[in-house]
Amino acid sequence: MLGDSITESDIDKVIDILRDKLGVNSDRALAMELGLSHSGISMSKKKGTLPYTSIVATCKQKKISLDEVFGIDVDQTSDNSSTEEKPTKSEDASRNSAEDALAAIALVEQIIDDLLYSKNLDAERELLIRKKLTPMLIEKTFEHNFNEVMVKTIAEGALFMAF
Repeated sequence: MLGDSITESDIDKVIDILRDKLGVNSDRALAMELGLSHSGISMSKKKGTLPYTSIVATCKQKKISLDEVFGIDVDQTSDNSSTEEKPTKSEDASRNSAEDALAAIALVEQIIDDLLYSKNLDAERELLIRKKLTPMLIEKTFEHNFNEVMVKTIAEGALFMAF
């Protein structure tokens, strides 16, 4: 149904399918179901567009296939259905990522503590510096493969520039 351009009849078909799937009868009820203002659907029709963000969000929430809504024929006979969730990472890899993140945070906090201890700053100034440095240093920790010397050198340079 949907190709390079969308026609008025395509918009009407999508709206009719959405009404049917969501169990509503009017444009106003459909707009409210999609989280739009009461005139959202009629405005979309006038503009010749669809509120794609709202449609996708509602279909995801209500577990409605976007293929059905937009009239796309999909071969459902294959074992690898597009609606099945496929794991993107192994459980071990995601656990390592969390452990790496915690290790990076600990390393950065240790480095900042060491560098700021001798500065004798007031609390507000120290919190401001920590707030600004921490995200950058965590990123640099991963960039330099947890090399403490490199991260500490970067932190010292940033502190030198701050004073």
